[in-house]
Amino acid sequence: MNKVKELPLRLGIHRTYKGYHYLVTTLELAATDDHNLLFLSKNIFPIVARKYNTTVYCVERNIRTVIQNCWNSPCREILLEMAPYPLTKIPTVSEFIDLLYWELKSDSQDN
Repeated sequence: MNKVKELPLRLGIHRTYKGYHYLVTTLELAATDDHNLLFLSKNIFPIVARKYNTTVYCVERNIRTVIQNCWNSPCREILLEMAPYPLTKIPTVSEFIDLLYWELKSDSQDN
């Protein structure tokens, strides 16, 4: 299994959530060009929404749901460890995707 699919699983985000699939696709698209991270709602989410035949709003909402599940689970500690700064409150969708993106980037540079 590739690292993009493994990372959400490590955070307690399982494949049974629609948000898992949206998040994985978002991270894969962000990996093609990290400038896309600046414009998630305009660049990446519309592509994800088209792929899964849904709306941008649903993509963002389902990703927010998996973030909330991660935050309210014991896996929150893993997220707190990977953050380069103290997380005192639940991260926004953009912050969360940015954290995971840079975690994946640093993992690939370590190998």
